[in-house]
This record gives sequence, structure tokens and C-alpha cells, in this order.
Amino acid sequence: MLKLADGVAHPDATLAQYVVTEQLARCFDTALDFIHAAVDSGSSKATYLHGSFGSGKSHFMAVLHLLLKGDARALNRPELAPVVAKHRPWLGKRRLLLVPYHMLGAGSLEERVFEDYCRLVERLHPEAKLPTLFDSDALIADAERLRQKIGDPAFFGMLGADAGDKAWGALGGGWDAQRYGAALAAKPGDPARQALATALVDRVFPGSARDLGTVRFDQGLELVSQHAQGLGYDGVVLFLDELILWLASKAATPGFLGAEIDKIVNLVEAQRMDRPIPIVSFIARQRDLRELIGRDSTGAQQLAIEDKLSHHQGRFQMIELSTTDLPEIASRRLLQPRDAAG
Repeated sequence: MLKLADGVAHPDATLAQYVVTEQLARCFDTALDFIHAAVDSGSSKATYLHGSFGSGKSHFMAVLHLLLKGDARALNRPELAPVVAKHRPWLGKRRLLLVPYHMLGAGSLEERVFEDYCRLVERLHPEAKLPTLFDSDALIADAERLRQKIGDPAFFGMLGADAGDKAWGALGGGWDAQRYGAALAAKPGDPARQALATALVDRVFPGSARDLGTVRFDQGLELVSQHAQGLGYDGVVLFLDELILWLASKAATPGFLGAEIDKIVNLVEAQRMDRPIPIVSFIARQRDLRELIGRDSTGAQQLAIEDKLSHHQGRFQMIELSTTDLPEIASRRLLQPRDAAG
């Protein structure tokens, strides 16, 4: 089975092994329509990519990633020519940050989503500051204790100038007692407070972010949107492979599972939707989560989780990879030359 990260990292092998049927071409068209609508409207959207075991969900997401990236080998696949022709006018004009995820083994949804986002940004934009996706309260408390200990001149000398930070725009500039005091008094999540936390991690407590808890998932997605816009992107696309299987593996701890399910709806809506560019999410799903967790939950637990899932269900669309194509796919793979199949 193809892992999404491997598929993205090795496009030649990914495309050589991939069979595009008419039904799959329609699914790619639907997926691209979905992304285009989200970017055009500026609204965050999420869809399940539903398919049985072996239907190629990870492979589909890897090829979709390559199409969105503008990979010529993917764009020139003959079976996808009508789809590419339809979407080419906007594909070349919209800059999308594509973030692949493998959710199995994650400690929490926000831990994996935010950490992998930061790793990708570090790789693609090594000069850019990272968004403050950690809980900054403890960090700012430590900074205030340090300020009292060493005094303002030394403290603000450490904070220094903050010019040239493209990801925070107007929030750049030097730090003095007035600006610091305003940030200190700001509410959690306020851009001024986030800019202070970023400066503290960058200059005063380097490396400390790894030891701090993350911000709320909805707040972090807001910061991701703002940060990616600052880097010049028009949208962020999250490919959440094995998310539903990961949730099902947590069925023995229903409190944790319920909390994580509640977070998923934040992909499309939150308490405060200050997202300047949309976040578009593809969630790989082999079976409905309600079916996967049934054997590991009591009646009351099952009912509570089903209520949560039913409440969230209408907020997500679905793209289905049909099993009817599997015999054709298997046959065409057998006919491929051995060197082309990798």
C-alpha cells in the first residue's frame, strides 16, 4: 500500500503505478472543483475521500497533490487531459500550500497538524518565522520574570528589532516597553500577543516552543491561514491520510475520542473565523467512524459519539472511490511494462 508521503516524494513511481479510470478522472474533476470553489469563495471546506481498503485513497491524494503542484508528468497524463484542460486556467494562477499528513501515531489532531505544517514551512521557506502555534501564556510569564530580573535595557536588547518578517507584515518592527506592554495586556490569540510570543521564541528562548502545549485547534488553524497568506499563498490544502483509522484506534478512550471528533468540525468552522485564506481538507475514510468504533464502546458511549458525528456530518462533502473499478485497475497494472511499474 502506498503511503501518502512516499507518493508525494517519489512522483515518477507514483504516476507509473497509477491507473486512471473514467470514474477516477471524474473524482479528480470533483476534487479540483471543490478546491477551486473554496479558493474562489475564501471559505474553508472539508470532504471525505471515501473508499474501501485497497481503493487507492492515498494514491489518489498523492496524484491530486502532484496536479495541484503543477507537476508536468501528472498534468500530461492522457486519461486526465479533459480534466486538466478544464482546470488549467486557475491551476496556474492560484498558489496553494499542500500539506500531506499520516495521522496514525499522532498524540492529538493539533499536535500532528501543526507540527507537520511547521516542518513543511521550514523546508520550503527556511527564511520565514514560524507561526506561534503553541500556548504562549507560560512563555510570556517566563519572559516577564526575566524582564524583572535583568531590567528593561537588557531585556529589550534581547528582543531586538523584528523587521523583515514577511509572515507577520505590519506586526514587524522593534520592541520597546510600550509595544511590549500592549502585547502583554492583549487577550490570548490577539495578533500582538502572538507576535510577542514569536519574538520571544526567536530571540529570547530559542527552542522552547517544542516544550509547550499547542493552542486550541480552531485558533491554530486561524494562525496557519494568516501565516500562509503572509507567505503569499491563496489557500492551504490538508491531505489527512488515515485520520478516521486513527480516531477509531482511540475508541477505548471515549473521552479523548469525543474531544478529537469535536475538533474535526473546526476544519470548516470555528468560534472565530478569522482566516484570510481558506483551508481545504481531504479526509481519507475507509468506513464510517460509527461502524469502526461500535465494538469498542458501550451503548451510552456509542450513542454520544453518534450524536457528535451526526451533528458534524452535514458540514462535510464526500468524494467516493468506487470499488467497481478495481478489476480494471488490477488488469491494467498487470499489463504495464515492468520498468514502467517501478
